[in-house]
Formats: sequence, C-alpha cells, structure tokens
Amino acid sequence: MIGMEAGSGMSMRDGLKELLREQITQSYLDSPDFNGVDATLLVGAAKDLPVDAEELVVELVTEGAAYANFGHEMTNPHIMGFSHQGEEANYAEVIRRGSVTGAVLYPTKKTLAEVGAGSRYPRAPYSASLALVAGQLDSVFFQAEVLAKYREDPRYDYTLDIGGEIRAREGTPLDTYLTTFSIGFHPDPKEDEIVVGVPLRYLHDLSANEQSYWRSFEHDHQDWVLHPDWVRPHLMGEFPERLSPYSALLEEMKLVNEICDAIGWPRLYRNLYARANRPTDFGYPIRPTKRELNNFIEQLNKMLIDNMRNEFFARARVDATEERRDGEGNVYKAQRGTIAMLKDFMEETVRVGPDGAVSHADATLRLIRKKRSAVAHDIKDNEYDPAVWREQTMLVKDAYRTVLTIRQLLQSHPKAASIKVPRLLEEQAIWPF
Repeated sequence: MIGMEAGSGMSMRDGLKELLREQITQSYLDSPDFNGVDATLLVGAAKDLPVDAEELVVELVTEGAAYANFGHEMTNPHIMGFSHQGEEANYAEVIRRGSVTGAVLYPTKKTLAEVGAGSRYPRAPYSASLALVAGQLDSVFFQAEVLAKYREDPRYDYTLDIGGEIRAREGTPLDTYLTTFSIGFHPDPKEDEIVVGVPLRYLHDLSANEQSYWRSFEHDHQDWVLHPDWVRPHLMGEFPERLSPYSALLEEMKLVNEICDAIGWPRLYRNLYARANRPTDFGYPIRPTKRELNNFIEQLNKMLIDNMRNEFFARARVDATEERRDGEGNVYKAQRGTIAMLKDFMEETVRVGPDGAVSHADATLRLIRKKRSAVAHDIKDNEYDPAVWREQTMLVKDAYRTVLTIRQLLQSHPKAASIKVPRLLEEQAIWPF
C-alpha cells in the first residue's frame, strides 16, 4: 500500500515519484528470485491520490531509473532473462504501447548501484550481479576443472553430459546444489576445450562459499554460448535435436541387448550403463591430462570388451577356441578373445561392408585394448596435454560407431522388427563433440 508522509519537504508529486522508485527497488531486492513488480498493481495502489502515478512511472523509465518489461525481449516479463535495453529504447516501447499497463517494473543498474544493492552479497559474486539487475540467463563460463571436487566426492550426485547437475546427497551436511548447467558451445569448430556454462540464476542457488569457489575457475574467455541442446529443453520447451556421443553409445548398448531379447539370443552385454546406471565419471573430460584420458580408455575397455558375454557368441555359432602352439611346438586349444569372436560374428552377418563399418569397429576395439594394455603395464607421471580434448572426442565417436554397427547388424534379423529404434538413434543425430 502506497502512502505519503506529511512534512517531507517535497511536493506530493515528487514524493510519490520517489516512493514509486523505492517500491520498485525494494520489491526487486526483497524477492527471492529477483522478480519485478506488476505496473498495474503499483499504479492502482495510488489511484486515490491526486497525482497521475502512471505518468510518474513513465518518467522513471525516461530517466533510466526503472525498466518496463513487457516480455518484448523475452516471453516471460516476470524475470529479467537477459540484460535489458537502454532507457531510450525502453521509453520508445512504452510510447508504442501507449501505457505501462501490462508491464513488470524493475529497477535499473543505476538505481541499484545508488543504493549499494551489490553489497548485500559481499562473498556471493553471482548473487551480487543479480542484485545489480544482470540478466538471470546471462551466463558465466568456467574451466571444466571446477567440477573435479564434485565428481570425485561420493557425497555428491553428479552428472555431466551436454547438461549436468550437482546435488549433495540426502543426509550430507552440505548446502551445494546446482540443478543444471551446460557445456560450452564455441562458434569456432576448431575449439576443442570443454568448458562449463551456468546462467546466473542457477549460480545464485550456491552458497556464498561455493560461489567464491566457482569464481576462482572463471574462464579467461567468455565467448562461448550455452549448448543449443541444453537451451532447447531448458529455456525453449523444445526437445533436443541430437545426442552427445557419450549418451548415444550407452543407448546403443541398451538397444543391442533389447534386440538380443527380441530374437531369442543371449544378451551381448553383461551390464548396461545408460541413464540411472551411468557411471559418474563417464562423460566429457574436465581436465586435458593423460590420467583423465587413460581412465576413460579403461572405462571403454570394461564396457565394450570385458563386458561381452561368451553365451552370445555360442548362440551365434562362433568358434570359442582356436589352436595354438606352445614354445615346444605342441598344439593346444585356447580360449579366443571377445574381440576376435565379435569380428567373426560381424563378418558372418554381413559379407560385404561397403562403408568399412565392420573393419572400423574391429580396429576401434583393438585400439582401445592396445591403449588400455599399455597403461596397465606401465607407470608414468601424469601429463597435461591440450590434445586430450580432441583425442577423447575422437575415441568416443569411434566407440559409438562400433556399437552402432553391432546394433545395425543384429537389426537385420527378421525377429528384430519388433524393436522400435528411437528417432535420434535411427537418424544418427549425434553431436560431433
């Protein structure tokens, strides 16, 4: 309720104007989500006063003391999605519409700076930015290594794909949670580095200590944008257009086993890792180090090679043993490796592979096994190497293509027709990184 105090030393008109300015400012700062105040309600509260309150609001807009958000820059006027237009453009928008009716009013950065709004959050830099009317969806980009302490601490539930989240587990005396964030998307396709982008609104959810921690990892360059397939579901209410190669690989493994069930064969993979079963650290690298890459190679080896079941190959009538000679020339029967048996299965299933898919799949698995063996039998110091960004990307894409090939070969079985392949997998709509 707007009221006027007597003896203030200013005219009723000037006093109401100042009161409107204070009300807009205080409503914004007292809102837990930095929301504006409805212009119609604010003006209506002064309807019994002998002053035109709407005219005063328009003056505040003209002077750059208030901003009228009609949803003309972003659909929802109740949040300041992005840094708003200047006073001249905003005043022109008010004139075009004929009034401030329907607008949501916000204080401007100038107004908020005059009242020291940012000082309310001395150790929370991102909350301070919002207190100074930065856009809630204006994003800050960080070195991916900021995620290390969450990924490596079992007290957190952590995921990282095109988007990710961090939550302290129930019962953990920690106040950290970040409901969503995106990997960065760079306009230069030659840029390999993985960075993390977070809108200010979500950084505001972090405690002051956590905000200070994140700030220490702010990237020197802020020319990334949020990933398009994070933006679509989170900001636009649309479905993603593609999958990451990491998610696609795990979903293809799941499909392989579903097809095995449909055709009456033993499942190829002993364990599946899609969705809720996904390992915390299976995803984009957060440091360009040899140790990071080697850990990923070890994961691929366990998922794609050690995870294959001999029962599948027995049903496929692939020889499980082969003749070998010992050092004295004696012939004996030895168990064949799963890579060799898979190659036999693939070559028997498709006699001609015009796109080289079978040979590519075989070569990829052998490369994974070779790299894993080299790591397992050697001790080396960790190394920082920016080439890891690209090397891991190429490796996961090749691994995805390998499982895709297996799924497509199994799909040629007549009984596999009952399995519906999701559209993105059928169209191979996969991001190149």
